[in-house]
Amino acid sequence: MFETANPKQPFLVANQIELFPQDQEILIKLYQPLVGAIAVAFYQTLIQDYDPYEILSDARGIYALQEQLDCSLKDFFQALHKLEGVGLVQTFLVDNEVTKVLVFRLLKVQTAQEFFSTALLASLLKEKVGESDFHRLSHYFAKKAKMTQKQVKNARDISASFLEVFSLPDDEAISPSTDVLEAANENQVADVGRAQLNQDDHINWGFLKQQFTMYQVNPNEVEQHKSQIRNLMKTYGLNEQEFVDESLPSLHGSNQLDMKAIARLIAENYRAIHARRDLQQEIEQNRPHNVQMPRGLSQEKQQLLQAANSKSPAQFLYEIKKEKGGYASADEKRIIYNLRNQRGLPSDLINVLIYACLKYSPVLTNRLADRIANDWLQHKVTTSKDAIDHIDEWDKRALNRTKQRYQPQKRVEKGTDWSKKKATVDKSVNSEDLKNFFKNLEDQSGMK
Repeated sequence: MFETANPKQPFLVANQIELFPQDQEILIKLYQPLVGAIAVAFYQTLIQDYDPYEILSDARGIYALQEQLDCSLKDFFQALHKLEGVGLVQTFLVDNEVTKVLVFRLLKVQTAQEFFSTALLASLLKEKVGESDFHRLSHYFAKKAKMTQKQVKNARDISASFLEVFSLPDDEAISPSTDVLEAANENQVADVGRAQLNQDDHINWGFLKQQFTMYQVNPNEVEQHKSQIRNLMKTYGLNEQEFVDESLPSLHGSNQLDMKAIARLIAENYRAIHARRDLQQEIEQNRPHNVQMPRGLSQEKQQLLQAANSKSPAQFLYEIKKEKGGYASADEKRIIYNLRNQRGLPSDLINVLIYACLKYSPVLTNRLADRIANDWLQHKVTTSKDAIDHIDEWDKRALNRTKQRYQPQKRVEKGTDWSKKKATVDKSVNSEDLKNFFKNLEDQSGMK
């Protein structure tokens, strides 16, 4: 899709077409609701702008078309792209000796029958004009086409053939003369075809079929629903793998594609898809490439790292649960599926996450997995090696907290240094009072 901000961009119209009254009616009633009035005027202007004697060096700037259409450059290219999309115009870029020239090739308007037989065009028209007007237009053109001819039953063709009417020398009838052959070659002109939808979708259909075959879906299902698949991928900006991943929950053991269910799932998960893509992009930016096995790791950690980098999450979960004497439940499988397809975590990181969860819990739970994954992302943990190091730091911090919690606290009371401590004497008590005090004490205790 070409666009430029230069109004002096040269252009050339490559061919001429005839726009008959019936074509004009189809253009206005069927194409204009799709492409808009500026695009229709653009198409008609290009038809009138064709000059059979114009060459590339004579090409004018697109500002000449802008002046005729009375539109901005933005509106100009929007109209052009719509004409390209419905197949009325093909745009080529030719490298001239001096500059690059835009070359527009025009195609004929489709017949009403061809238009309504093109599902994408008919569906878009219905969306633009509404159901009642769509049916009205369909009935109008169908009735008009049927009125151009009459069907005669039980008719037998009795027309004369060419050789029954005309005669030629035997050698001329069998082998045309040189003059006839030269005239045939001289009048060979490329036929200007009718508009065809530009469906260069850049979708790897072979890869899609291969992926669905792994889930027992017949490749013919992909072929049959190509148009709907293409529309969903374009509408939501999905690549081939994302479309397959989003479609899987709709299969339920079936070997057929339920396009309504798939469309509903993708619509519901639209925000999650883009959130996952943003997360994957962030992780990918922080992930080092060509990572080698780090030195200094224990044999146990090396084995863990190797398994995390080489196994799929499902296989890793199955093996670690088997080693612990348990089994992988359906909920656990669903969790790792969500971590991959909804959260967008890479497989090696999911594997170490599984290891971490099962280290602290007998089963893999959503709550624990989300808590650990969030912690890792906040600390920019993007590789399996980083994750293992982060787990070691957790363990060290947990061990230190345990030691501090259970270490007995010794209380040391400070003794009194009596050599420095002097006795205090209450000067308010006189000797007579003390004598009476001790006398009373002796009387009470019976001491005389």
